Order: sequence, then structure tokens, then C-alpha cells
Amino acid sequence: MIKKTVTTLFMVMAFVTFGYAQDITGNWKGTVNDQFEINYTFKVEGEKLTGASKGPDGSDRPISNGVIKGEDLSFSIDIMGNPIQIKGKIKGSDADKTKAETIQLFFTINGNDVTLVLSPVK
Repeated sequence: MIKKTVTTLFMVMAFVTFGYAQDITGNWKGTVNDQFEINYTFKVEGEKLTGASKGPDGSDRPISNGVIKGEDLSFSIDIMGNPIQIKGKIKGSDADKTKAETIQLFFTINGNDVTLVLSPVK
């Protein structure tokens, strides 16, 4: 009986967790220091996050070690030979928690903390 109850509870928790996961697959853009436009292409498969970033110079930088869990995400991008660890938060609309409206990314480059807000490209 306890095994059945625990199994049922686990399944309910799994469905609730996946129900709140936000799909950010697609193109996103933001501006760093009000100067440099950065574009991201994200692809989500379960908890795996892949894609690439296109910087101001036009070069693509692939995302590595990408993970997405609920509204939290993390990945790495190689910039000039240095792996940059990026963490982020997905913000959804109040009416539909599964629709992402913005993504806030947080990282440190050259000793400076940077926050980048991305919006979907329409």
C-alpha cells in the first residue's frame, strides 16, 4: 500500500514539474550595455538545452552543457577561448505560465557581472 502511494505521489510531482516547464525553443535577442545586440537560438528537448549565440561580430558560438529545469537554465559558451558559465531565469506571462516572455541571463566576463534580458524574436 505504501509503495503504491509513494509511486502515485512521485508521478503527480513529475507531471506538475513538467507542466510548469517553459519551452523557450526559438530565437531570442537582447542588448548588452545598451550597445551590443546578442541573438540566441535555443532548442529544448526534455531538460537538455542546445543552440547557439550570435554575437556582434556575427560569429556563432554553440551552447554546451545546457540544462533547463522549470524556470531555471544554465549553459556554457566559449568566448575568445574562455568558457563562460551562464545561468538564467525564464519569466512567463501571468495568464499562461508555460509561455515565456523574457529570459534573464547572468554571467561574469572580465571580472564584470552582466545581466542580459532576452525577448523572443517575432
